[in-house]
Amino acid sequence: FMRNQVKPIRRLARAADNFGKGRDVSNFKPEGATEVRQAAQAFMAMRERIQRQITQRTDMLSGVSHDLRTPLTRMKLGLSMIGPDMPPEPGDISAMEADIAEMNRMVDGFLDYARDDAQDSAPQPIAAAGFLEGLVADAQRAGQQASLVQFEGDRDGLATFRPDMLRRALENLIGNAVRYGSRAEMDASLGPRSLRIGIEDDGPGIPEDSLDAAMRPFTRLDPSRRRNSAQGAGLGLAIAADVARAHGGQLRLGRGPRLGGLRAEIVIPR
Repeated sequence: FMRNQVKPIRRLARAADNFGKGRDVSNFKPEGATEVRQAAQAFMAMRERIQRQITQRTDMLSGVSHDLRTPLTRMKLGLSMIGPDMPPEPGDISAMEADIAEMNRMVDGFLDYARDDAQDSAPQPIAAAGFLEGLVADAQRAGQQASLVQFEGDRDGLATFRPDMLRRALENLIGNAVRYGSRAEMDASLGPRSLRIGIEDDGPGIPEDSLDAAMRPFTRLDPSRRRNSAQGAGLGLAIAADVARAHGGQLRLGRGPRLGGLRAEIVIPR
């Protein structure tokens, strides 16, 4: 009887040891008593988080080398045309300044994507309506056409989340909305067990078969939503999806019923 009880624990120990050595443990399955299965499920969840973080960092490094190479090449060509007998034209200087601004936006996006969640504030109960109203007001002061069109539920009700992380995710979604459309409309619902926040735009949207790919970093979509020189690193949806997962929720994408563009919806436990 004791051997049968110890055997699943030994399997779990071997799986943890193999994973620590970089070996494949995808065939490991929880077995044994309830407590042992709970420990095994916690190990599998930890393994998935670590693998996702490794993939994110690898994608980020690939994106840095790929996306920064284009403006650097343009600046190198522009500098090669400048000499003692060929002073730069005003247009050339403006183009280089635009390239530098683009690189700054990309670097900021990479840093946001790579930021360690542990550096953010701890989860705390916050009045959801006031938090969202303040977020929209900040976007309006920044010149973005954003509005909170609807809030369902108790306006004084509290939801527990990391305010810095959620703000970063929603700011990215609003930025995407006003970039690809002319305005962003936010709606929210505070239910007994969850907080739902939706942001719609009146842009071209994303095809149904590309919605999953849109949440992966550095993924090139169809030309209607292709990044140009003023559209940063294309990490907004990836950051929002990571923030939602860190809160135990999810990011959902679809067609907006009001404006007809993209609807991004974050749902997190209350």
